Amino acid sequence: MKNRKAQVEIIAFIGVIVTLLILSPIMLKIVNTSLDGFSTALNSTSTTAASNVDYIQDSFINFWDWLIGIAFLINILMLFVFAFLTDSHPIFALFYLIGAVITLMFAHYVVIPIQVILGMDAFATEVIQLPITNYIVLWFDIILLAVIIVTGVITYGKFRGAGIER
Repeated sequence: MKNRKAQVEIIAFIGVIVTLLILSPIMLKIVNTSLDGFSTALNSTSTTAASNVDYIQDSFINFWDWLIGIAFLINILMLFVFAFLTDSHPIFALFYLIGAVITLMFAHYVVIPIQVILGMDAFATEVIQLPITNYIVLWFDIILLAVIIVTGVITYGKFRGAGIER
């Protein structure tokens, strides 16, 4: 049986990103629904407690937004690292190729359900609260194309300059 560890890790990482993108508005809907009513009811008895609940809610919202943004950034950075290391060992070229192809193959299938979920009226408030995630989803194809082009140029330069002595 062949060792498919690298493929499993890339597929698992993409699965985690997709899950985060899909779960973020749903989790925020649950948190907003429960904490908004609780904060309003608590405000009549203690404004300090209500402001603390609002702080927890804002922290949770920012956590999800930044988590998705950082996961997307890590995926892009991995492509850049693989592109820069292609001349040191051929396995990095394979990792880059697998990562780029898998990302391109599943980009459309990943973005469409996320756009549907983010476009639902039920999640309108949550989408406004996730500006980084919304930006990534709206411009996903262009960002992905730019990253693939830039890393492709880096990879080409590494292979082209591999025989040159410095």
